[in-house]
Amino acid sequence: MSRIITITSGKGGVGKTTVTANIGISLALKGYKVCLIDADFGLRNLDIPLGLSNRIILDISDYLQKLCSFNHIVVKHRTLKNLHLVPGSKKQVTEVEFLSFVEMLQEIDSLYDFILIDSPSGLESGFFYAINGADEVIIVATPDKTALQDADRVIGILESQNKQPLSLLVNGYKHNQEVDNILQLLNINILGAIPSDADIIAANNKGNPIALNPSLQSGVMFRKIASNLSKHHYNQRIDLPSYNQNFFTHRNLKLSF
Repeated sequence: MSRIITITSGKGGVGKTTVTANIGISLALKGYKVCLIDADFGLRNLDIPLGLSNRIILDISDYLQKLCSFNHIVVKHRTLKNLHLVPGSKKQVTEVEFLSFVEMLQEIDSLYDFILIDSPSGLESGFFYAINGADEVIIVATPDKTALQDADRVIGILESQNKQPLSLLVNGYKHNQEVDNILQLLNINILGAIPSDADIIAANNKGNPIALNPSLQSGVMFRKIASNLSKHHYNQRIDLPSYNQNFFTHRNLKLSF
C-alpha cells in the first residue's frame, strides 16, 4: 500500500505545486515509486515544473469521465522512470467526477510507495475530496500574514475532523526569525522550511525542479525534507541558511523545531 499525502494550503500562490514537484522528485531519487496527481482542477500546472507539458495527451478528467483507463493518462518522467504524473484538467469537474477521484486513489493504492496530491486552494469541493482520500496532509504556508491566517483556518478545520496527521512546510522565508515566528503561531508538526530563492523559480521555468541539483542549497533542503517525510521524522533540527543582503551566507543557524 502507498502513503497518500495531500499537499495543500489556505490560499493560492504559496508554492504548493513547487513543493509537490520537488518532494516527488526527491522521493523518486531515493528509489521510491512515486505518483504525483494534479488535483487543482481547472488550473493544471504541475506538468510545468516537471517539464512534461508536451507529453500530455489525456488528463485526469478523461479518466474520471470513464473515457480511458488509468494507464492512458499517466505520464512518465523523462529520466526518473519511477516517477509518474497524473496531469490535471483545465476543466472544472462535476460532483460525480469527484467521487471517481476517490475511487481512483483506491485503484492505484497498490502501485506506488507514495502518492502526492497537489490540492486545490481554498475550501471548495475539490479541496475536501483531495483531503478525504489522503492518509496524511502537508500544509504549505509562507510568512505572508494572509497565508498564515488561511493556513491556521485550514489547520483548525482539519484538526476538527481528526482524520489525518498534519504537518507544516514553510516556504519562501527571507529571514530565519520568520520561521521561528510561524512555529510559535501555528501549533503543528514542522516538516521543514524552504527559503525564498530565485534558483527555484528558474529551475521550474526550465522544467527541471531544483531537487535534481544537489549543488544548490534549496535542492539539498528539499531532499532532506523528503528524507524526513519517508522516515516519519518531524520537528527535527534543521539547518536554515542565513541571509545577507538577499544572498546565502555559509553560516547555518540551527533551530530546534
